[in-house]
Amino acid sequence: MSIVAPLMDRAVAEGVFPYGEWALFDKTGVREAGATEGEGGRWFDLASLTKPHTATALLAVAAEGRVGLDDPVGGLLGEAQGALGARLAGMTLRALLTHTAGLPAWYPFYADGRPFFEILADLPPGQPGMVYSDIGYMLLREVLCAVTGLPFPEVIRRYVAQPLGIGQLCFCPDLSLPLVPSCRDNGVEENMCRERGMAFDGFRPHCTDVVGQPNDGNAYYYFHSVSGHAGLFGTREGVARLGQFYLNTRDPAFLGAVTPQPGCEGRCLAFHTGGAFPTGCGHTGFTGTSLWVDRQAGIGLALLTNRLYYDHLPQADMNAFRREVHLALGREIH
Repeated sequence: MSIVAPLMDRAVAEGVFPYGEWALFDKTGVREAGATEGEGGRWFDLASLTKPHTATALLAVAAEGRVGLDDPVGGLLGEAQGALGARLAGMTLRALLTHTAGLPAWYPFYADGRPFFEILADLPPGQPGMVYSDIGYMLLREVLCAVTGLPFPEVIRRYVAQPLGIGQLCFCPDLSLPLVPSCRDNGVEENMCRERGMAFDGFRPHCTDVVGQPNDGNAYYYFHSVSGHAGLFGTREGVARLGQFYLNTRDPAFLGAVTPQPGCEGRCLAFHTGGAFPTGCGHTGFTGTSLWVDRQAGIGLALLTNRLYYDHLPQADMNAFRREVHLALGREIH
């Protein structure tokens, strides 16, 4: 057994998360899978791990020649006038993927309630440079649906799940599946809305198990559980399959997903470097999920937890824990 199991058990004991599963994989498949209780194999709210799936779908559509990464978004969505047209005209798909499109980090669309593009036109610009933005991946959903003519769940199925052999991945999961409760309320977003002077009367009641629904407010309340930035559910094996693809691929159409792009503070086209990922690259999800891929070492880790499943706001530093695990695995491998 690797060092992962004792570190996971310690994290549960210290209150970092109540439950977790992992899959350590290499180029040939899963080396080791485990859970902090029972056999595992349950379904998790992947949260922002939806983003690398969305990015992978876009790279696949680009590989077909249907879009170019430097295409302006406005032209792909049709003619737009006024503030929206001006905003989209100079915005490229590459900029959306690398969070350099000049968009704000977050906005509670559900508390506003107007149509997406109407709100988008009125949003203030984000800070210059790299600003990690959920909104950019909401916009990528709209682009992918417009270009392919498919509903977004079918985009993910056809361009990610099916070609990569991921059977355990979906939006709006069947409640008969073994689902891990993702949270107990939306306390974090309630505070974020309050800080912006915005009100929303549809938040989930406090201290209520949320099962089979995205924790993310925009994904759940506004996009009806289907968005490009959050909303996917999956298992450790399913997430590991995405990581295994990126360990193995030599296709130039996908290598940018794991290669830092110029001027993007370590951002790749689907993942990022640094922070929780001392080597290689990866992506995290707010619910306590992450995927790490180290192409040089030839290993990766799908780490899924439900760190929000407490009757209080998260207390522990989840990124510090992720980094500790990845460093420990790196020492073990070398």
